[in-house]
Amino acid sequence: LAPHALPPRVRTRLAALPMRPSEELSPAAVVEACLQGLQNPDDPSPDAGYERLFWFSTYACRKAVTARMGADSLANFTKYSELSPAVQPFTRAAGVRLVDEPTIIPGTQTRGAIATVGVDVLIDDPRHASGYERAPDAPPESLRFAVRLQQERRPPRVWLISEILDARYAFAGDLGNDGVAN
Repeated sequence: LAPHALPPRVRTRLAALPMRPSEELSPAAVVEACLQGLQNPDDPSPDAGYERLFWFSTYACRKAVTARMGADSLANFTKYSELSPAVQPFTRAAGVRLVDEPTIIPGTQTRGAIATVGVDVLIDDPRHASGYERAPDAPPESLRFAVRLQQERRPPRVWLISEILDARYAFAGDLGNDGVAN
């Protein structure tokens, strides 16, 4: 939907999402704000969803999301993140849902706390990411992601996204290996 075609309730909710990190935001709130903003990246203003992700991401995450092309400036990040395989599922999503409570590993003297938030993404798009049309009777596609965050060690102690991992490719455990023979 175009931003002007969004229902007023959705536009109001997107406008209320935080645009910058804050100490008051939990890891789940950071993930929710960023991923909901990516569902309608041009609302409440052009590229607002990408801008939010830029400010809530570590430098290394920005590099990974944009294939090392857009970590230094917001303009380059916006330009290259639109095409990023790490971001595209969220921009095509019909729904984003946090799976469980975040898993948090306490900080140490050399790094801040680390959190992992599981996310299910429901994609109900008539086209695959490749651009080919899906079968008309195909069920919506469901993808699972793990979003890793790290809390800054020094004030302000904000949570920043350090990785966005597609569970199909990132883990060698129970996530993503459903069809692999033992």
